[in-house]
Amino acid sequence: MLCWMCCAPIVMQAQVNKDMNLEAYKWEKRLLLLFAPTMNDAELGRQKELVRRSQSGIAERQLEVLELVPGGNAATMREDLLRKFGVEAERYTLLLIGKDGQEKFRTQKAVPLEEVFKIIDQMPMRREEMRKQD
Repeated sequence: MLCWMCCAPIVMQAQVNKDMNLEAYKWEKRLLLLFAPTMNDAELGRQKELVRRSQSGIAERQLEVLELVPGGNAATMREDLLRKFGVEAERYTLLLIGKDGQEKFRTQKAVPLEEVFKIIDQMPMRREEMRKQD
C-alpha cells in the first residue's frame, strides 16, 4: 500500500506529460487541434457536433481530437501551441497534424470531417495503412 502511494504521483505525472507534449503522439496518432477563445465559441460548437457524428472515421484514421480552449481537454498545451503554430488566440482555428508532426490543413471554420478524412486518405502513410487492412 505504501509503495503504491509513493509511486502514484509519478504515474499521474507521466500521464500529464503525455498530454503536454505533441511529440508523444508523433508516428502514433494524427491530431485534430481545435483552438477557440472560449468553450462557447459558435464554430467550436459546430465542429464538436461534426466530430461527435464521425467517431468511426476518427478511430479508423487514428485521429486524436484536442480542444485547445480554456477549460478544454488540452487547455494546458494551449499557449505553447498557439505560438508554435502561429494561431490567433481570439479566433477559432482547426489544424490537422499528420503522424509526422507536420501541419497538413488549417481552417477558421467548422468543416465536415469527410473533408478532413479526404486529406488524410491522400497521405502516403494512410494509404499504406489502407493497403495493410485489405
